[in-house]
Amino acid sequence: MQVKTIPGTVLPCNPQMGADTFSVVSSLCNAAGGLSLSQIAGITGLEASTIQNWVKRGWVSRPTGKKYSEQQVARILLISVLRDSLPLEKIASLLQYVNGSVDDCADDIIDEGELYNRLCAIIFGLNEQQLSHDGIQAEIARHLSDYKGPKLDSRECLKNALEVMATAYLAARLKQRANSLLSVLLEASKSPDFEE
Repeated sequence: MQVKTIPGTVLPCNPQMGADTFSVVSSLCNAAGGLSLSQIAGITGLEASTIQNWVKRGWVSRPTGKKYSEQQVARILLISVLRDSLPLEKIASLLQYVNGSVDDCADDIIDEGELYNRLCAIIFGLNEQQLSHDGIQAEIARHLSDYKGPKLDSRECLKNALEVMATAYLAARLKQRANSLLSVLLEASKSPDFEE
């Protein structure tokens, strides 16, 4: 399954990024001292009002001085990646399962940017033959081999969350492909050469 844009963005994809995909966005954050709402909207293709709604609902912490930090941008990207296949409330619950309160980093088991990087690496590592429960779990295990969390159950928690995230992302991509194939099929059926 070829990924054409960096997950959760409209930026062109280079699957070789793998475990460091977030560096593309974090370098922009560092250079500008954070990103403005319009910059995030440009990177993600999301409406500014959508991002503001996520902040209002407590799914993303409030920006400081109208600038979003790397952690906030990573959270926005994670929500953006998953929103085509999971209800927003469930995405918020999943991210809370991993890192607790959005306003308290002390209870995090993984940095949001690192979580995003690992999800992207798993997505890039999967191919058509691995679109099975076992294939997804194997890819997750490969990308968690070096993870050491702050709590005894951190690894299991992260593994479970990444399985949900990767499966949801792939489900959304498969849905898009099915819709594209259906459009081609329906368009072809309108052709005068089409025989029933």
